[in-house]
Amino acid sequence: MGMRGGMDRWRELKDDDRSQRSIPDRVLALRMFRYILSYKSRSALLFIVIFLQVVVDLLPPILFAMSIDRFISQRDLVGLTFMAMTFIAVYLSSFTTTFGHNFLVGWLGGKLEYNMRMDIARHLQELSIQYYSDREVGSIISRATNDIDSITELISTGVVNVMVDMMTLVGIVVVMFLMSAWLSLIALSVIPMLGLFMYFWGRRVRRVYRETRKTIASVSAKIEESVSGMKEIQSNAREAETRNEFLATNASNMEANVEAGRVMSAFWPAVSIFTATGNCLVLLFGGTAVMQGTLTIGILFGFMSYMNRFTMPIQDLSLFWSSVQSALAASERVFGILDTKVDVLEKPDAYDLPDISGEIRFEDLTFGYVAGQPVLNDIDLSIEPNTMVALVGPTGVGKTTMINLLYRFYDPQQGCVKVDGHDLCDVKIKSLRTKMAIVTQDPFLFSGTVMDNIRYGRLDASDEEVIEVARAVGAHEFIERFSEGYDTDVRERGSRLSVGQRQLISLARALLAEPRILIMDEATSSIDAYTELLIQQAMDRVLKGRTAIIIAHRLSTVRNADMIVVLDEGRIAEKGTHGELLKLGGIYAKLYETQFKYQESTPDTLNIEAEVHSNGSTSPLGKK
Repeated sequence: MGMRGGMDRWRELKDDDRSQRSIPDRVLALRMFRYILSYKSRSALLFIVIFLQVVVDLLPPILFAMSIDRFISQRDLVGLTFMAMTFIAVYLSSFTTTFGHNFLVGWLGGKLEYNMRMDIARHLQELSIQYYSDREVGSIISRATNDIDSITELISTGVVNVMVDMMTLVGIVVVMFLMSAWLSLIALSVIPMLGLFMYFWGRRVRRVYRETRKTIASVSAKIEESVSGMKEIQSNAREAETRNEFLATNASNMEANVEAGRVMSAFWPAVSIFTATGNCLVLLFGGTAVMQGTLTIGILFGFMSYMNRFTMPIQDLSLFWSSVQSALAASERVFGILDTKVDVLEKPDAYDLPDISGEIRFEDLTFGYVAGQPVLNDIDLSIEPNTMVALVGPTGVGKTTMINLLYRFYDPQQGCVKVDGHDLCDVKIKSLRTKMAIVTQDPFLFSGTVMDNIRYGRLDASDEEVIEVARAVGAHEFIERFSEGYDTDVRERGSRLSVGQRQLISLARALLAEPRILIMDEATSSIDAYTELLIQQAMDRVLKGRTAIIIAHRLSTVRNADMIVVLDEGRIAEKGTHGELLKLGGIYAKLYETQFKYQESTPDTLNIEAEVHSNGSTSPLGKK
């Protein structure tokens, strides 16, 4: 992603934060919880474990109160010993329930994360190429990683903690009223004021933390922009300006975090004031009751313990809403991918494409990426089996689009594409693509070894078969020069190899797939003459006995094609062999004159030109 892509990503992040969600919260929440509810038995077990955990955690203050009132005040050592043993049992039970809680939360969270990522990965593979051309790669990856992490954190941890907090609050209130109703009312009299404070102050807390998320997003975008565009930054000597831009963005993030820290530094002490007020009221009225003999010391101690516990769940709940909003926003982005309609669908009665000879027909074909803006118009083209056809023409006339339609990355708006008489819309996509292979201008290599990248063409191929195809395309020699040979790690996108080496490995991968139809899309446009010669020699072997479609500007490839198809403004303007099109003196002849003639001048080419001039035909330059 370049400089402009980084800015677009930054604006996208800001827009996502500010915009309102288009899907109702309840719908998003239900869809999130369906992932957990698919494991009903584990979810039910987790609920039971949480309930037992809350009950066990509420017991110590009661046991302390009983120990003080019944055993310590009565100097009953036997009873006190029994209570001590009971405490041990309670703490062991607490350990067991906490372990079960954490284990089940981790298990469900892992399953949730796994299933959501699998759903996204599966759906991404079904989406058309158009989806990826319209979106930033970083944005898609972020949805499949960071956003799912946010959802998982909320459901597996946040929601569970809310359940614990709610059960704890209810349990504390019930126990306190059972111990003393009038003292409970006094103790809880501060709760309405605490709730109002947390509501209004919590809004401010959420606002400042929202600002920190926005600024850290802009920081991430700036860093990504700088790393991706480092070559442009350095080549244009823009290091100082880039540092200053990052300085401003980073300073905004720092200020947002400082403000958040300032707000939170006052938030929790303020909450503690309400807690202290409740304790003071309990101590004052409860202590008076103890002195009057209407309340025991143990009950007063128990009340004080429960009051200290009561505010903690409220504090957790006050900030939970912010996490909910973040997770809901993340879920909308995730479900936005899952809800994207698949443009290229198999019919319910689609069948496997049988073995083919390699005949290709484009019939009355019209197609455009944007409605009302066709890229191809009324294309009629027949390609015979075991022939090589070259597609030429200016940039943007639809050459690669024809390949995309043949691979069925898209479906035509009108007309059809047929292979051996089979309409591609009627066959299963996988059965079609396994019979084809493509070598592009910028071949993609995966992280891994040379052997793995060639074998990607046919995963069940043996090492000997891989080496054999590498020899066939002329790649074996340079591979053997690596210290680790075929076990050499090519690194990300094949960065360890030159462009020509990547092309040869890509060609070997295509050959290993044993395709009936082979497509070369500008495969020799970015390499040196020597490597082009190697690839040309390899292609002579690879193309033999196959139907081949070549998109190229190099004369050495185009001139030997059985048929050259010239596209202009989305239509087929000319068809014929190299010699026929030169004699025609049309678009191809002009392309030849401007692009091809000085790339290569062979005796055959000179003979064709001499023949043209000797016949008195008009030359491409318009002179006799």
